[in-house]
Amino acid sequence: MLRRALLSLPLLVACSDPPRAIVDPDAPASPDAAVDAAHPPDCAPLGECNWLDGYQRRIVGSLSGEQDIAPGLRLSHRASVAERDATRVFLTDELTALGLTPRRHNYNTGIYTGSNVLATLDATSGSGGAIIVGAHFDSVPAGPGAADNATGVAMVLAAARYLRTVPQRQHPVIFAMFDQEELGLIGSRQYVRTLMGTDVMGVHVFDMLSFDGDGDKAVELWSPTPALQAVYQTHGAAAGMPISAVSFQSSDHQAFLEAGFRATGVGEEFVAMDHTPHYHKATDTFENVSFDHLARVTHLMLAVLDAEVRTP
Repeated sequence: MLRRALLSLPLLVACSDPPRAIVDPDAPASPDAAVDAAHPPDCAPLGECNWLDGYQRRIVGSLSGEQDIAPGLRLSHRASVAERDATRVFLTDELTALGLTPRRHNYNTGIYTGSNVLATLDATSGSGGAIIVGAHFDSVPAGPGAADNATGVAMVLAAARYLRTVPQRQHPVIFAMFDQEELGLIGSRQYVRTLMGTDVMGVHVFDMLSFDGDGDKAVELWSPTPALQAVYQTHGAAAGMPISAVSFQSSDHQAFLEAGFRATGVGEEFVAMDHTPHYHKATDTFENVSFDHLARVTHLMLAVLDAEVRTP
């Protein structure tokens, strides 16, 4: 989530200690391991999903310094040029392992230079507008950014892993992980410029899904367009999850709304003040993420996207 102040940048941490690997036994080993789209998925949108917990723990752990992101390399944040580049390599490898073809969208504003990571899952039938599923991958320099926003990235990758198994996809899905959100939505605003004139059904941006202090299972939709608000509230009601629509601009969904696209941000209750107390702090670490809440919101997302991608 967009920060308010620029702090000094810690350096990459090269690790000599053995990494505490977070085992994801069901992770695809290569593109050849991708699930055949002709077979039922091993994950029900609002039911059992036998790979989800281990998968998201590995993603969040790798991005937040709980374990090595590459052999001998552990991140202290994702704000510096070097750590953002290491993150992009990791994301590229993860998307490739899902059978997708990742690409980078490089930009230079004259002040900021960065690169978004993108991958497209083609429609299997139909020619509907694209669905964009996004999250920012950078963090503030003050901490490792487990909640903000390794959780959002873990949701995007879980969406990619699930949606490739859905037959009869009526829409292409673009998985977008944005650079430099914390500096002012830089990466998403640059990406939006490439989409003008593109048929886009809807944009779903995930940011900070790590905390539910009062246990009410609630989720905020940030400045949603009406159709997206309706579909989230329908599936939220089925899951027993209160869905509140609030006005909030400080995340990448705002870049799409400004350009006239149908979009929403999805996050923990930032406006209602039931959000992580570790926001933009050194304590925004793996152990302070509620993976139960992350999984619950991920199931909601999968139900929404499953319905959307099948709609002609």
